[in-house]
Amino acid sequence: MPSIYAVWVGFISMVAGKRTTRHFNSAIELDPDFAAAYGRAAFCYASAKGNSYFSVTPNEIAEVTRLAQRAVELGKDDAIALATGGFALMYVVCDLGVGAALIDRALVLNSNLAEAWYCGGWAKAWLGEPELAIVRFARAMRLSPVDPSVGRMRSGIAHAHFFLGRYDEAAS
Repeated sequence: MPSIYAVWVGFISMVAGKRTTRHFNSAIELDPDFAAAYGRAAFCYASAKGNSYFSVTPNEIAEVTRLAQRAVELGKDDAIALATGGFALMYVVCDLGVGAALIDRALVLNSNLAEAWYCGGWAKAWLGEPELAIVRFARAMRLSPVDPSVGRMRSGIAHAHFFLGRYDEAAS
């Protein structure tokens, strides 16, 4: 139970950036087989990159790769581990194919996981499928309308509209 608490604290404070990984590292120390902790730790690096808290170095890429691979290894049937690990692989490591496949597997495992739809929205946007990105972001927002990430979901929809040349919709 303490490992779940450490993951929750880390998830809630994820916007704090890279230093949040210490919460996930605590969870991993308490339960080295807790797949979601590895996935969320990798996701923290992606969040920190997105907030410009660090510039990606080879050491950080190696750490994100290690965390995401461990999440996948331990959590073959854990949608959270797969979605967050897949997102980190796409955004930090730039491994679009593997990351997208992991997110798609997470969606098969749990089609009601808003976080997986959110991650999948970015996956589709980055893979040049903006129409599907819009669908995935919209589904994430329907599943979790008061999610703290709703602003990022709307940003994803705006990006997709921009890529489609719908500049007025993107701006709104």
